[in-house]
Amino acid sequence: MSDRFDVGLISGGQDSLAAVNVAAEEADLDILAYLDTGTGASANREYVEEVADGMGLQLWTLRTHESYTAAVEDHGFPGPSRHHIMYSLLKERQLGKLATAVSGDLHLWTGVRRHESQRRMGHVQSVVEADRWTWHAPIHDWRKSTVVAYIDDLDLPDNPLWSTLGRSADCWCGCFGSPEEVLDAEACGLDDVVDMIGSLESQVDRDDEKGKWAWGGMSDTQARAERASGRDMTLCSACMPHSTEAEDSHE
Repeated sequence: MSDRFDVGLISGGQDSLAAVNVAAEEADLDILAYLDTGTGASANREYVEEVADGMGLQLWTLRTHESYTAAVEDHGFPGPSRHHIMYSLLKERQLGKLATAVSGDLHLWTGVRRHESQRRMGHVQSVVEADRWTWHAPIHDWRKSTVVAYIDDLDLPDNPLWSTLGRSADCWCGCFGSPEEVLDAEACGLDDVVDMIGSLESQVDRDDEKGKWAWGGMSDTQARAERASGRDMTLCSACMPHSTEAEDSHE
């Protein structure tokens, strides 16, 4: 009996879809795992279930027991500086529980690519030994065009959100988001996401930027408007610099 347990991490994005299929060729995957952050769209989860069924693999949902809502109520919506905290709360701790639950050496297969961002250039490796598991990045050196071609060649199932939202919708913590993404979610029919964000914004009792989802992605104009929103600005109601705001939206 093997003392190794291989898990393909799938998020609903193109990179993770390609990666788990490559992993299935290179290793005997035991399961697929979906990290349920409590902020994702139900439509995205349904797509992931479809992929697992098509691959003939069991899907484990690793649901966070931490409350994103409670964190926002206590500290306001997170910005870029709190991303590591949100990552730990919503994702990393679930992997720790998985490592505790399985027997044998845990191997996690992920779709991370070094060409995804300037920050990741030079840092992503194909295999990395962590404290409690081994990371595998089978498409670490692929470019996006290679990922798309691979999906097309194998006729792998598309996530409808790829063509509408432009990405998966597994996490809406907002650390690196922008306010316009709520409009995108609404246009894509992700009512559960829109309702979640709207409800939280109405509950958070703050008069600064942190009372708004994805405040870290606001332009300077938007941030100034939020800081002023809690004041009596009746005499300046016509002072909003609309032209500047329009320019900011195209950055």
